[in-house]
Amino acid sequence: MENPESKHKIEITDSLEEVIKQAFYCLECGRCTGTCPMVELFPEHFNPRHILENVLINLDKVINEKGIWFCASCYKCNRLCPQGIELPDIFLRLRKIAVKENGLEKLKQAIEIIKEKVPFSASFIEVCFHHERIPLDQTIVDNIFKKIHVKKKTAKQPELKEKIAVIGSGPAGLVVAHDLRQKGYQLTVFESQPFAGGMLRECIPEYRLPTKIIETDINNLKEQGIEFKTNTTIGKDLTFNQLFEDGFEAIFVASGAHQSINLNIEGKNLSGVVSMLKFMGDLKKEKNKKPGNKIVVIGGGNTAMDVASTAVMFGSKEVTLLYRRSREQMPADKNEIREAEDDGVKIIYLAAPKRFLGEKKINKIECYKLQLAEVDYSGRKRPVPIKDSEFIIEADQVIIAIGERPSISFLPEEIEINSDGAIIVDPNTMETSLPGVFAGGDVVHDSATVAEAIVSAKNAVIGIDNYLKSK
Repeated sequence: MENPESKHKIEITDSLEEVIKQAFYCLECGRCTGTCPMVELFPEHFNPRHILENVLINLDKVINEKGIWFCASCYKCNRLCPQGIELPDIFLRLRKIAVKENGLEKLKQAIEIIKEKVPFSASFIEVCFHHERIPLDQTIVDNIFKKIHVKKKTAKQPELKEKIAVIGSGPAGLVVAHDLRQKGYQLTVFESQPFAGGMLRECIPEYRLPTKIIETDINNLKEQGIEFKTNTTIGKDLTFNQLFEDGFEAIFVASGAHQSINLNIEGKNLSGVVSMLKFMGDLKKEKNKKPGNKIVVIGGGNTAMDVASTAVMFGSKEVTLLYRRSREQMPADKNEIREAEDDGVKIIYLAAPKRFLGEKKINKIECYKLQLAEVDYSGRKRPVPIKDSEFIIEADQVIIAIGERPSISFLPEEIEINSDGAIIVDPNTMETSLPGVFAGGDVVHDSATVAEAIVSAKNAVIGIDNYLKSK
């Protein structure tokens, strides 16, 4: 480790004190790097374990390189780290020091690299890189990010005769459509909703990803010759087998997870009890500009945090989040939890709803307290009710955010599905059990992050290309 009496002395005493402490705990097992989707996308530029190692060896080198800008804060590394090292927070602290000393030049370089790899780079960077956390005048930061949104020049594509259908226009579908179009194939994207974008458009809050940015990305793809057929539901407007009959030689299924998991408890059908998908969808469509005054969100993932913070931003006076396990077991990113709490969200741990109360509309929730028992199949301690621990929470709206399942009823029976309702694929090619049909994103990985969806799509591009060339 370099002499702490260097120019970083103030930072080490303050911002980097915890970073260095955590760096010493690293076992160099490599799980952070081996399981990171951003490493798979940018292996030449990003290696979390090496960065953590260099914090102790050459701090100046770390903050003068662009590597610290490639973390997308998915927190997968933190969940898999045997020491529980919070790498995304470390990278955030390092970024703050880097911009104070060197400005944003390395960020600009990272952005240019990302733009080459991700076809919807503007949306991707807005969602994953949280530029509001950069400690500079936001006018300066915004000017840099505005440059991402400039329309890309469309290069002339080679033309091949093979037609490929993509079902779903979320992150995985957009990557497959773009990358295969670059190879010259004829691409048609089928989307059941009126507008393309999938979960990017439907569920990510406007303050985190403005709709106009998604539209810019989609328009860029349209100008490359990709056809988008919206308001077209496979299985309803068009059968799956009809795609092959219409001349498509390969199909990529990226229909996402749009079936909300509901709580099977008394009062679940009361007015005011809604799914996360409906709540966020209505806000995005401006059908519900004013949520309830007393909102309870049930769940513990990043989506639950987004829902809770969004409710606060839209004027709800009291927002409470119920999570059935402890804070340490909460799947949401730690920074997302902190920001929700900073927004005024009250989080009640080790609690769950027993029943929803009201005449026709929800007005109260009867809850019970929980305690952690033995470890269950998920590898976490199982929450069990505490006898006679019931308590009441007032609520005029309840939002269920405990997860979503793939909607795959349109698929032919030849395609194998696992016990969780996800499509089974070859992990190398992303091909399903039906030749010529590939899949990726949430429909395979169950609530994949945007970065994970891109990785699966990149693998599918190679698989589809090889499949068509071998025919």
